[in-house]
Amino acid sequence: MDGVPSAASELIRPADLLQLWQQRADFLHQYGDPNSARLWRTAAVELERALEAFGGETLTLADAAKVSGYSRGYIRKQIAAGDLPNAGRKNQPRVRRADLKAKPQGGRGRPPRRAAQQSETKQVTPISKLRRST
Repeated sequence: MDGVPSAASELIRPADLLQLWQQRADFLHQYGDPNSARLWRTAAVELERALEAFGGETLTLADAAKVSGYSRGYIRKQIAAGDLPNAGRKNQPRVRRADLKAKPQGGRGRPPRRAAQQSETKQVTPISKLRRST
């Protein structure tokens, strides 16, 4: 069918699958296969419920930092400013997974090190070379 992204060309998100499965169900129902259409609709409903449950999960600040890529301090500041709703208690904030935004890749900040630079920084100078010769 048209509108189906190929695996090599682009990444398919679970939210995109929901719409795709509903379109397949409509297509199959329109062309006389109601049993298959019912199966696709059932799968779409199950996926929608799973996505809602996954998005409703509350995370600690440490877990939210791992998922989003932002620091715990930054997430705490967003909660204090009201930009991010607190799903926990006042002194123990939690964040709903659906409310988190992922940190953009390739933006401002320190650029990643090349592999050659990383290997150079890991070399250790022997202590004998650091001593003064008398």
